[in-house]
Amino acid sequence: MRSLLAVLLTLSPGAVLAQETPPAPEAPAAEETPAAQEAAADVDVDERVTSTEGKVSSIEEQLAEIKSALSPLTKLKFSGYVQARYQYETTREDNTGGFSRFTVRRSRLKATYTGDIAQFMLQLDASPTAVSLRDAEATLFIPGTKQDQALTLGQLKWPFGYESVQSSGDREFPERTRVVRAFLPDERDRGLRYSGKFGVFRVSGGVFDGNGITNPGSIGVDNDKEKDVLGRAGFDLKWISGGISGWFGHTIAKGPTDTNRRAYERSRLGADVQLYLDFLPVGATAIKGEYIRGTTFLYNGVEKFGRPASGWYGLVVQNLGISNAVAVRFDHFDPANGTPTLADANDPTKPAGTNATDTIGLTAIHYFGEHLKLSATYEHPMTAVVAEAKDPHDDLFTLQMQARF
Repeated sequence: MRSLLAVLLTLSPGAVLAQETPPAPEAPAAEETPAAQEAAADVDVDERVTSTEGKVSSIEEQLAEIKSALSPLTKLKFSGYVQARYQYETTREDNTGGFSRFTVRRSRLKATYTGDIAQFMLQLDASPTAVSLRDAEATLFIPGTKQDQALTLGQLKWPFGYESVQSSGDREFPERTRVVRAFLPDERDRGLRYSGKFGVFRVSGGVFDGNGITNPGSIGVDNDKEKDVLGRAGFDLKWISGGISGWFGHTIAKGPTDTNRRAYERSRLGADVQLYLDFLPVGATAIKGEYIRGTTFLYNGVEKFGRPASGWYGLVVQNLGISNAVAVRFDHFDPANGTPTLADANDPTKPAGTNATDTIGLTAIHYFGEHLKLSATYEHPMTAVVAEAKDPHDDLFTLQMQARF
């Protein structure tokens, strides 16, 4: 008994101590060396760089796809303008003519696609009465010329003179001069044109039907097999430019006194010059002039076969700051060179249709930014008269607002 008690007394303290003694703490981890820490940091940076590079590569691929899709659109350009007007013409001496009207003179929409070696151009005009084709050009840029030389086939402007080629949206006066309207009506025709730039020199020329696009005998088609050759050789020194133009051709037609159709000469010779000066403190000054003479032309809607005519104009434009300008233009047109001033054969109080007409015009222009232009123009035609004949006094006032994009 005493032996069993002794064993119990011996074992009890050991059991208690075993229960109360906490477990031995784990040995602390060995401290990382600076080299190990740097290596771990490098691995983390590499992972982040790789992830970023992947995202950038994905974005670049998406941008490349977008650029490929939009690339054709960057070569396509739309432009256009609207010319809305109010016009007032005075009543003539015989109480004929005269009007007061609102009208839309031009409403153009133009699309141009320019590639490396080719260009497409289409321009339409929507008037209050119809939609008409103005320009339809297919152009080849001659390889190796950096687009300085080109061949164009289609319906396009005649490469003759200055005012006929100038855009109606850029011109200071509402309409072209009488001499240009007579010799180059609507400024366009169907044909083939070459144009080239050689330093300061400019050359353009081509072969055309010759009848234009609104000639009563050939609207949309040519009325004969005759073709006209015309062109212009000029220069451009920035402050001064100019050129000489020539036209040679024939038209097959039946004149008022003809029994059968026959060939009539259709020719023109012209010269033009433009000066751009900056010597006045109020703004730049432009001085422009042009002379044309020739045979067979369109006058008052009727083609005058074989009749010689000539005319010229002078224009001075003075800018007043950046938003205003004034211009004065004088133009002279003689529809029958060598014919004396006469009275109308049927009415001696009226001038003959062969008498020369001078027109002096004054216009004031205000620019509401680059997209809107307002102009007020007054033109005073002066027809040569003789004896009892009187000048018709058909003065014209035009208020025009032009919006463009």
